Amino acid sequence: MVRKLMLVAQTCFFLFVFSFSAYAQISTELEKGIREYQADNYEEAIEILSSLRQKEPLNAMTAFFLGMAYKQVGDYPKAIRHLEDASTLKPPVREAPIELIDCLVQMKKYPEAKKWVAEAERSGIYPAKVFFLKGILLAEEGKTEEAVASFERSKSLDKSYAQAADLQIGLVYMGARKFDKARERLQAVITQDPVSDLAIFARRYRDMVEQRSFLERPLRFTISLLGQYDTNMLQEPYAWPGLGDTGEEKSYAMTNTVRVDFVPRLSGPWLFNATYALVSNVHQKNATSHDLLANTFSINPGYNFGRLALNIAATYTHVLRRNPSYERYVENLDVGPLLRVVVTENQLVELYGGYLKKNYFTTPLAPAEDQSSQGFGSYISYAFFFKNGALVNVRYRYTEENTKGENWENTAHAITLNSIIPLWKTLRAQLGGEVTIQNYDNVHTFFGEKRRDRLYVGIAGLVYDINNYMSLTAQYQYTRGYSNIFLYDYHRHLWSAGVEFRF
Repeated sequence: MVRKLMLVAQTCFFLFVFSFSAYAQISTELEKGIREYQADNYEEAIEILSSLRQKEPLNAMTAFFLGMAYKQVGDYPKAIRHLEDASTLKPPVREAPIELIDCLVQMKKYPEAKKWVAEAERSGIYPAKVFFLKGILLAEEGKTEEAVASFERSKSLDKSYAQAADLQIGLVYMGARKFDKARERLQAVITQDPVSDLAIFARRYRDMVEQRSFLERPLRFTISLLGQYDTNMLQEPYAWPGLGDTGEEKSYAMTNTVRVDFVPRLSGPWLFNATYALVSNVHQKNATSHDLLANTFSINPGYNFGRLALNIAATYTHVLRRNPSYERYVENLDVGPLLRVVVTENQLVELYGGYLKKNYFTTPLAPAEDQSSQGFGSYISYAFFFKNGALVNVRYRYTEENTKGENWENTAHAITLNSIIPLWKTLRAQLGGEVTIQNYDNVHTFFGEKRRDRLYVGIAGLVYDINNYMSLTAQYQYTRGYSNIFLYDYHRHLWSAGVEFRF
């Protein structure tokens, strides 16, 4: 209703101006076209005004209303053409440049829009609206402070723009991840007129700000407590003649994780995040030989070029294992460049290639069994994000390990598929799987043949988010390891359930 009243008032204004202008006359056919436009009959208006433009190509008012009709039906290219004529023909329609700027912004033709903004500023026409549109243009270019200043200028020139300008300022701050300022402006929109349409939009965006503010907080703490039942914690192979039992392989276990993420909100294109995680894995059985305590540090500085970002990703893990007290077991280093490419709004591609190093501290049974290594690791990953919160991720990984012991030197190819499927409100399912083909380079010194492994892993789980701070999880994982050497041929079921806390 408000929009229609404004449209009628605008139409009446132009009818008044051109009725008494010495340079233009309103014909009966033009009046008919305007009435159709005023009645929201845009297709009829376009038909009438298009015919009239062919007869009177130099009539600015016909060009203006034809351009406005095309704008209302969303045909911006045609609207731009006619609004440009309405802005340049003699005498020009005073409102035409403003509507032209709006169309150019919608079409993301920012250089042309800037040209007309400058022209409108020089002419001094509707300065409040010009500064408002200029703010939108600057916001689209990522110029946060300049956009805010332009919106503030619009407010100071015409108080009727205050609520709309505050909403735009809130969105600008939201895009710049300045959530406190965004929250303040959106609340101002609500306070000014709580029952308006703009206030309804502001409430929605305020809720989004609250969610993003929590998700993108610079310092994040996560605690995970996971109870497990493992049917083959020793990865004991299938029964084989003459092969002794390595022990009781079925056991309950507990995996607890404390993670700290630091993701500062940096201004400009620079990126940085760092993570520390402490993982404890304790077992009901075989505890003095298999309980683990792992410390992981990762750091990822980078630079954002727009649709692509380049990071240097480095991860170091140090693992202690009981024997029977905790002793140094292994350390891993993985470092290299990581390239992220935003293909579309909901598609992301990652490319990584880096240096791998493993160092085992325990003395191997024989020199050929030494698993300490240097090598190369790489992957390519594709993620598709659905609007309902669903996610599908496919990754291919290739690794080479040059070990000190000849029995463990290998190359591996792995394909992983993971998905998140929303089921109901805060309940979602997780489904995934991985296939790994691992070929060893040398003839095994004990078994007299080259080892060939095929590893298949399937995962299914549920996650229920109680609130922003707490989730319940349940998961089942099945692993089947095929190998031409019987010692490495096994299967395993792992059931898990637990809770995760986020601060």
